[in-house]
Amino acid sequence: MEMNALFALEEAEASIVTLDDLSKKLRLSKVQAWKLASRLVRKKRLIRIKRGIYLFAPLKAGKKGLWTENSLMAVPILMKDKEYYVGFWAALNHYGLTEQIPLTVQIVAKKQMRAFKALQSSFEFIRVRRIGQWQEEKIRDKSVRFATVEQLICDCLTFPEKSGGIKEACKALWNAREKINWKNMQALEFTGAAWRRLGYLCELLKIGTIKTKKVVGWRWLDPSSSKKIISKSKKWGLLLNISEKELTQWREY
Repeated sequence: MEMNALFALEEAEASIVTLDDLSKKLRLSKVQAWKLASRLVRKKRLIRIKRGIYLFAPLKAGKKGLWTENSLMAVPILMKDKEYYVGFWAALNHYGLTEQIPLTVQIVAKKQMRAFKALQSSFEFIRVRRIGQWQEEKIRDKSVRFATVEQLICDCLTFPEKSGGIKEACKALWNAREKINWKNMQALEFTGAAWRRLGYLCELLKIGTIKTKKVVGWRWLDPSSSKKIISKSKKWGLLLNISEKELTQWREY
């Protein structure tokens, strides 16, 4: 029965599997389908992501069931009927703005959910009060919501620690310069600190045109880095704890 199930799932190039799928494909009762799924979970051919819903790890995933292709495809199932979008590392990689391979799928959502691991990926949920701009992207046969490029840059500047710090955000901004709709960028709801970081980096990279706003007080350029002041940007009200050379070091490679 297990071999028949695996053959049927391989043949169908299945990614997300439900108990109903197993029941219909193999003409099993619900109890039989549940027992079969339980055995396949123990053998790491199915990875449980929600009650009655599994990721299928095909045989080419190897003995340990290590398979990353399906991680993003699982997101619409996980977030069914919920507001969300995929952001940060996974979105940066999807848009080609970083060469880093994400091991964490970061999902921006209005509802807090518990983080968990499946296959080679960790799923992390970042709670926000208001969902920003997103667009649907195809991952094989699934439509997955991703932050727009502009929203992604905004998020990375708001939470630098979620995407490798301000240096990665700077590199992503440069790589995205021809993809960004600057009018849409200006219309986003930036926090004061994120807007300052955007203005400073745009001036440094000589891209875009960001309007200055009245600044009160000081903010860290990179709150995820050490709190050692190298210099200050009075125009943007930023305490610079990362040097210009460090911010653009990636250009040397």
